Amino acid sequence: MPSETPAQLGQEIELTIEDLAAGGDGLAREASGRVVFVPGALPGEKVRVRLTQAKRDFARAELLGIAEPSPQRVEPTCPLFGQCGGCQLQHLDYPAQVEAKAAWVQRALSRLGELPPLVKVASPQVWGWRHRVRLTLGQEGLGFLAEGSRQVVPVGECPVAASEVNRLLPGLVQGLAKMDTSRIAYLEILGGEGRSLVTLGLDPKRPLSNRWRGELRRLCRQAGASATRLEQGGLVEPWERQPELGVDYWQEDGLTLSAYPGEFVQANFGANRELIRLVRTAAASAPAGAVLELYAGGGNFTLPLAKDGRVVLAVEGDPESHASAKAQAQREGLAGRVELRQAEVIGAAAELAAQGRGFALALLDPPRTGAKEVMPSLASLAPKRIVYVSCHPAALARDTATLLEKGYHMHSLAVVDMFPHTGHTEAVLVLDCA
Repeated sequence: MPSETPAQLGQEIELTIEDLAAGGDGLAREASGRVVFVPGALPGEKVRVRLTQAKRDFARAELLGIAEPSPQRVEPTCPLFGQCGGCQLQHLDYPAQVEAKAAWVQRALSRLGELPPLVKVASPQVWGWRHRVRLTLGQEGLGFLAEGSRQVVPVGECPVAASEVNRLLPGLVQGLAKMDTSRIAYLEILGGEGRSLVTLGLDPKRPLSNRWRGELRRLCRQAGASATRLEQGGLVEPWERQPELGVDYWQEDGLTLSAYPGEFVQANFGANRELIRLVRTAAASAPAGAVLELYAGGGNFTLPLAKDGRVVLAVEGDPESHASAKAQAQREGLAGRVELRQAEVIGAAAELAAQGRGFALALLDPPRTGAKEVMPSLASLAPKRIVYVSCHPAALARDTATLLEKGYHMHSLAVVDMFPHTGHTEAVLVLDCA
C-alpha cells in the first residue's frame, strides 16, 4: 500500500502523471496528497522519479524512467532537448500541445465564472517559426541557457529558429570563439525575408574601444549579417528605420509592418498575424469611436486598426518602439489617424481617466507581469469593449477579476500558440460592459 507520508528529498518513488501543469511540467500527487511537478513527464504516464525539492505543499522531481509512456509522446526533434532551456514540450505531439495550452488558459480563468466558447489557434508553422532569437555567451560558447541555470548550452542550429537565424550561427560561433567575449552580455538575431540583423548587448561597466566595436561588426558581417546594432547599458545606437535595415513581418491590405534590431517584436510572425486578425475582428464589432491602446509597442496593432479606419491613441513607454511606430505611421500614411505617446503606461492611463477621456474600445498587450496597476484607471475610463492580449494566464485571470467586479463580462476568448514546443502561450480575451 502506498505510503501516506510525503517522500523526502532524494527519495525515489513511482507516480502516475495526472495533468500537464502550466509551463509544461507533468503533475502528479503522492498518496499523501502533495503535488509533485515532473519535467518531461506526460499525462497518463507511470513514471519513476527522484525528488529534487521537497516542500510541505509541493515537490519537484527528476524523471528517472517511464514504465508506461503516453500515446502522445513523440521523439524530440532537437538533440539538445532536455539540456537547453528553450523548449519544454518537444516530446508531446503538436496537436496535444495546443490542447494543453488551451486548458492552461481555461483553468486560470475558470474560477471567475462561466467562460465563453474557446477558440484554439495553432501556429501556422510548427518548426522554423522563431524570427527573433536571443543567445548568451559563456565559457561554453554561444547558445541558450540551460533550464534553471546560468550555464550556456552551445547551439549550432535550432529547429524552432527561422532559416535566416540559423544560417548565421556557424559563422558567429566560429568567429566569437577567436575573440574575448567577456564584454558581450547577449547576442540577438532578427531574421526574415532572407535578411539577418544582429544586436549585440555590451557590458555597461566595461566599455569597448572603437576598434573592438569595428571588429564585432566585421565578424557579424562575415557570418552573413546584413547589419549590426550595438546596445550598452539600455541605450541602443541610433537607427534609420528604412526597409533595408529592418524585416517586414506583416503585409496585408496595402499595409506593411516592419521589425528592427534591438526592439521588441513577436518572434512568431505567422502566429502574430493570427493575433492581429483576432484583434481586428474584435474591433470591427465594437461600438464606433476612438481606441485607446496601452503597451502599444512598435505599432503591431495600432497601425492595422488605423488602416481599418479607427482613430487610435497609443501609449508606449519604450522610446525605441515608440520611434518605430512613429516612423511607420508616417511611412504608411496613417499619421493623421494615430496619436502616439511615449509615456509610462500606468501614469498615462491615470491621467486620461482624470481628464474624463472617453473611448469606445481599449486594447492592451502588457508584459508577462500583466497590468494590475492599470486596471483601476482602465475601469474608470469605461470603454465599451476591452481587448486584453496576454502571455501569462495567471496575470490575465487576476486582472480580469478586477474588470468583472467593475461590471464587465467576458465576451470571447481565444488561445494562440505563439510559442510551439515551449511552455508558453498567448490568449486574447474580449470583455464588454454589462
